[in-house]
Amino acid sequence: MPVSVPSPGKMFRPPLPVDHLPRPELVRLIQDAVRCRLVLICAPAGFGKSTLAAEYAEHLSAPWRSAWIALERRDAEPAQLLRSLITGLRELFPEAGTAELALLAQLPDAQPLAIESLLATLTADLHRYCASQQPVLLVLDDYHLVRSISNDSLCALLFERLPACFQVLITSRGRPQWPLARMRVAGQLLELDQRQLRVSGDAARSFLQGTGAVAADPQWLRQRIERNEGWFAGLRLLALTASAAAARLPASEEQLVQEYLLEEVIGTQPHHVQTFLSEIVWLDHFTAELCDQVRDADDSHDIISWLLQHQVFLVPLDSHGLWYRFHHLFSDALRQRAAAEGLTARRGLHLRACDWFREHGHIAEAVEQAMAADRPDEAAALAQHLPLDQLLAEQHVSTLLRWKAVLPRILQGSSARLVLVHGWTLALACQLEDARVMLGRLQYFLPQPDGAAQQLLLGQALALQSYIARSGGNLREATDCAHQSLQCLEAGNTGSRLMSMLTLADIALCRKDIDGARQWARTALDLAQRSADPLFEAQVMLLRARLLQARGEVARACRLLEQQLGVLAALDYSQGLAIRAKLAIYHGYLIGQLGDLDAARRQVREGINEARACRDIHVLPGYCLLAGIEARRRDGFGQAFELLAEAERLMHQWDIPPVYYLGWGTALKSDLWISAGRQELAEQWLPRLRQTYCLDDPAAPPAFFHVLPVVIDRVYARLLWGRGEQDQAEALLWDLLKELRKQGERLQALSVMTQLVQMLYRTQRSAQAQKLLLEAVAWGADDVIIGPFVALLSQMPGLVQRALIRAPASQLRDSLQERLPAARHSAQTLLVEPLSSREQAVLECIARGHSNQQISETLFISLHTVKSHARRINHKLGVARRTQAVARGKSLGLLG
Repeated sequence: MPVSVPSPGKMFRPPLPVDHLPRPELVRLIQDAVRCRLVLICAPAGFGKSTLAAEYAEHLSAPWRSAWIALERRDAEPAQLLRSLITGLRELFPEAGTAELALLAQLPDAQPLAIESLLATLTADLHRYCASQQPVLLVLDDYHLVRSISNDSLCALLFERLPACFQVLITSRGRPQWPLARMRVAGQLLELDQRQLRVSGDAARSFLQGTGAVAADPQWLRQRIERNEGWFAGLRLLALTASAAAARLPASEEQLVQEYLLEEVIGTQPHHVQTFLSEIVWLDHFTAELCDQVRDADDSHDIISWLLQHQVFLVPLDSHGLWYRFHHLFSDALRQRAAAEGLTARRGLHLRACDWFREHGHIAEAVEQAMAADRPDEAAALAQHLPLDQLLAEQHVSTLLRWKAVLPRILQGSSARLVLVHGWTLALACQLEDARVMLGRLQYFLPQPDGAAQQLLLGQALALQSYIARSGGNLREATDCAHQSLQCLEAGNTGSRLMSMLTLADIALCRKDIDGARQWARTALDLAQRSADPLFEAQVMLLRARLLQARGEVARACRLLEQQLGVLAALDYSQGLAIRAKLAIYHGYLIGQLGDLDAARRQVREGINEARACRDIHVLPGYCLLAGIEARRRDGFGQAFELLAEAERLMHQWDIPPVYYLGWGTALKSDLWISAGRQELAEQWLPRLRQTYCLDDPAAPPAFFHVLPVVIDRVYARLLWGRGEQDQAEALLWDLLKELRKQGERLQALSVMTQLVQMLYRTQRSAQAQKLLLEAVAWGADDVIIGPFVALLSQMPGLVQRALIRAPASQLRDSLQERLPAARHSAQTLLVEPLSSREQAVLECIARGHSNQQISETLFISLHTVKSHARRINHKLGVARRTQAVARGKSLGLLG
């Protein structure tokens, strides 16, 4: 049997590329799975499989050894594959497989390969050479090029017989037909797929900016990164495009991506698979049954299984394996290829899809397909059947606005149902004036044919009017309309009734009536649970989390949102959910308050991305929260300002009224300006902002941020302090603290307390500062709320250290001690024994230069007790003299 000679470099591990993006978290994941005998890295083309394998191999330390085999299409024959495997192993064990190679060279073409006997002698050699059990990594790169039933059997058998010191790493675009389930159960398998290999948004941003060829325009970067979906080859092509543009060379990102995908992926598929791709290319998401309908076929399930098995850029949209979509860039390449087919066939596809969606009760998707087929009359007829409750539950504003833009104006007001649909669309999109105009069109449908229909329409209209009034800051009108709506609507009108209840709860929060808000939340939860709609229940849970957070029960609120996000993750929704975006953003905020800023940053960004897809206004608090997180970093001010600028650009782009974003954005920017030493900028805006929201006849804060007046006052106190008006700053904060305690706003009260601690400490009132800090730690001891203490931990670690030593034991105290800067480690961990509160007091007197007699008189203890305390202090600090005790106490942060 003729067996070819291995290609040059076949057994050579390629060096990491010049523009290599390190993946330390994935390398650690593989390193931690050292007991797994098989590491399977399976993902579509261009996700960095081989590069990750090379990075892992490069990080191997002694006594590990590695062999790298770059598989090729000509290895598809079992004999050639076996020769390549033996040749690769001989890089480590030069004597292994000598007889097997000679036999393969002499074997006639017609004679079948005796795999069992060949592998038996080969593995016997390996067991003999591996007697020392020195660990070996065997990498089979690009395994998909040789996949077949016979080769899978060969490699699976080899794997089973390899010595225990071997770890096999495979990179492939498809899973081999090995007994993976058995390996998984036995704990022998680590699997990585495109979900783990996707490059995060932050890493993608850093990579593109690091190329030097990509402009750092945040909006441009965000759009490209979102479309790229973590595909590393796409990032490289994008950077290459930018470099070509800088050099004035003819190249476009779309052209390079399309050429890559056509050559590496689409063109390598079987003919019937390529036909399938061209037939469903215009579907944004699909099931096998839908594909059968539009193709008039019955083999879609088998083809989708093929695409999944061979990792052809298919993205699952649910946990049941029903709904899928293509990767955005893959879809773009397919559509670019199919664009020349003409509109007639494309419209026919959309009409067949419209029929399927309508038959299965997916009204929103049916409307989308009717519009794509250029049938606005059909779309309008379908929109009339969209349940109002579904609209209010999902709140996918971007979809609803697209309908409004496409449907002719005359059709938008052709029925009361369409008027309500478009009215809520405009209200949820914050287009308040247009929403009022649309609401006014309901007069043309009054009176209704009977009393029940009249009450229903009035109740639904009043619920919408209440929402519009609250969004515009008219709390009195909103309250009256919400109450009237509840009187008109029967229990079965869940959506409108729930919106009225949530509006009333939010108004109660604005009016500092937490108990009233809790009552409405309980009523709304009962209604949502009786409706059995998880999206309605999630909206109420978000309100409950806000109430828990206000009372300082941050950890409980965080657990509540985690549970709710888990519920939503199990639901089958093919597009983004506004409520999921809101929950993610607020969950990120709570995680940050509990001290995990990295996790908070990731969660908030996830929520921002989904909120943008839904065009939900909660993208604004997302950006503001992210700016606050970035500002805590030493060099994060620039990034914080960029995030706020991006939020404002988006608000302008979406035509959002300033009442939604100007207050919060200006308060945050003023806080950043003061921290950056630009107090004059804060002077221009902050007094007017305070006049609007905090003084006589204040305006209502935004619906999603009822504590805006508190934040403004806290920032204004900083402004007063910077002016030198320290008494006025402290008086403002003490008054604010008194009011917050009365209202039960524990979290905001803690933030005010720690701000006062800073002011007291900076004016040499250490004892008062420590007393108030101890009070804050005790007040927050029921929960591990780190957020209000972050500034103190970084700026005044000595004060915090002394206070925590005196504080009663609690989880909050322990967490704060763990977060003290490294140079100020907790005395509890550095001392032989911790100082008692009395010993701490004696040490502070010693530091002030008091004699033993003076200490006795100051602390009202005997002279003998003072001397005993001094001896124990010296012992615990590991020193012999008073001056050494003072120096040691200062180095540990026990003394200021």
